[in-house]
Amino acid sequence: MVRSLEREVSVRIGRPRWRCVLDPHLCLSHEGAAFVCGLAGHAEVWLGPEFLNILDGWLLYDRAPAPLMWSTGGGPTEDEIRQALRIWQRLRDTAGLGGGRLSWVRDAVRESCLPAGTDQSLVAHWEAMAEALDERLSKAVERHGPMVAATRDAVALAALLPGSILLSLGDRGDPRAAPPLCRHLKEWHLPNRRLDLADDLVSIERGLLMQMLVEAGLAGFLWSGLRLVVVHVVAPGHSRLPVGHDFACVGEEGDFLAEPEPRPIKGLWEDALGFWYDLAAEDYRGKW
Repeated sequence: MVRSLEREVSVRIGRPRWRCVLDPHLCLSHEGAAFVCGLAGHAEVWLGPEFLNILDGWLLYDRAPAPLMWSTGGGPTEDEIRQALRIWQRLRDTAGLGGGRLSWVRDAVRESCLPAGTDQSLVAHWEAMAEALDERLSKAVERHGPMVAATRDAVALAALLPGSILLSLGDRGDPRAAPPLCRHLKEWHLPNRRLDLADDLVSIERGLLMQMLVEAGLAGFLWSGLRLVVVHVVAPGHSRLPVGHDFACVGEEGDFLAEPEPRPIKGLWEDALGFWYDLAAEDYRGKW
């Protein structure tokens, strides 16, 4: 018998990892924090600087978690927030810069944790988008506090990162209500719409996302009642950010091009829209 000298070759073509920006409302629920621990090994998980500041001050919030609670009620209890903060401390210690399972932006590139190959201008671009969004926050009913700032960071980051989804926590009291994050968007004059699950694109994306969660062993979180909401933030204005590191004069009120006769240009968040769907909900018609 002649044995073949050819080696058996196995080729597996994998899909790119999901790029998930985390809503702080999800992060600070007990079940949400536990869910993220499992997700971090199977997706590219992104955090904003204000949420990291919350983690830096976790001892303060452990003693007095009220500033992290929803002003409208219906969110995590004080005990749940304390448990979530402890889970996050362990996760950040084991999955940060050394483990590479978490990614984040902070005020400088050297303080950020970016995946290999990421354009470092992302940090400066994020800062410009967040500052422009601040002008809309100033007109909202709820415009101060660590959770508002952390939500702003997540929205700005999701608008910039190509192919990203913003994972959010649904309203616990009313499964048909918009999630807290989308209520923030509405107050910031960023229209957002709930999508029908029958939409072809939603059906494809939802199926692929659920497959990833099953492969990651996270289906039990959905079965046990964790209401995950998928949000997409579309902000065409970010394409107007200048190339390089000169980000002066890119505020929400618009600016002028360097021409003999200056003409106004749109702000970074003009024409921005949000789209969302409930990952495990039954279908129904969406409205603006």
